[in-house]
Amino acid sequence: MYGDISYEVILKRMMERAPAGVDKREGSILYDAMAPAAAEIQNTYIELGWALEQIFADTAIREYLVKRCKEWGVVPYPATKASLKGEFNMEIALGERFSLGTLNYTVVEKIGDKIYQLECETPGTAGNRNLGVLIPINYIQGLTHAELTEVLKEGSEEESTEALRERFLFKVQKPSTSGNIYDYYNWTIECAGVGAAKIYPLALGPGTVKVVIADAERSAATPELIEQVKNHIEELRPIGADVSVVSAREKAIAVTARVRLQNGVNLGSVQEMLMLELTNFLQEGAFDVSYVSLAKVGNLLLNTTGVEDFTELRLNGQGANVSLADEEIAVAGAVALEVMQ
Repeated sequence: MYGDISYEVILKRMMERAPAGVDKREGSILYDAMAPAAAEIQNTYIELGWALEQIFADTAIREYLVKRCKEWGVVPYPATKASLKGEFNMEIALGERFSLGTLNYTVVEKIGDKIYQLECETPGTAGNRNLGVLIPINYIQGLTHAELTEVLKEGSEEESTEALRERFLFKVQKPSTSGNIYDYYNWTIECAGVGAAKIYPLALGPGTVKVVIADAERSAATPELIEQVKNHIEELRPIGADVSVVSAREKAIAVTARVRLQNGVNLGSVQEMLMLELTNFLQEGAFDVSYVSLAKVGNLLLNTTGVEDFTELRLNGQGANVSLADEEIAVAGAVALEVMQ
């Protein structure tokens, strides 16, 4: 808004207010007195422009976006902890702690014969990644076997700034009322762990609603998350509606191509960077696109650091866009690149 009010513009306006005949050249007394003030005034305009951006949800940084959202009862989802199944050769006391790699886990509940639910002490997705042999933090007499064998409930990271912004704008731009489609969307997306949702009114006939969800990573939802969403909607929905909640179906997008690399660039690092960019690209488009664009994936590849050119780009073996069904979301599959000779 104030981009055209520069130091030079301010100084010129100040000089124009000085009496005629006064020496205004650079180095004069008047110039040397006004120039520092003009610089400070310019800084004030810069800060004023920044402050103005913080008023609006689509330009605010996270700190002020959170405050804006709070006025509407929207708060960022906190990170959650992963719950996992642990199998032992003996009974274990609740509260015992174990480690696996760099993470620690606490026994919180018995769920079977020598089988327990453990909670990762570190919030976020880190606890979803590792299964294997556990090491007790305190000595447990008679313990010869301790192993994490299954993720029962995935942990999730704190809601990102852009996800919070999208959720807030949806709430204020598409108000929900009387069990309309926006009601179901808002009820679904306000459940921690849900990253995307799509609502199908009358999906199975009159009086029915189908809710398709993806998790925070924009991949298939777990049965636990589906049950959580269904229970939450049941508490809020109007009487008479028959609601079904299902997970989105993943459709893996495999990428192959031949690439020309810059000197000294490692092919493996290029593949890793492309995989990361492809994952982010597909997550952003979850439920919002009906196909994965070959051209856009090609643009990702061409903009990957170290890539000079490419040829023979294929998605799932075909040199064409990949169509997505209504309940499908695209996820990153294998990325296999070859160096052009």
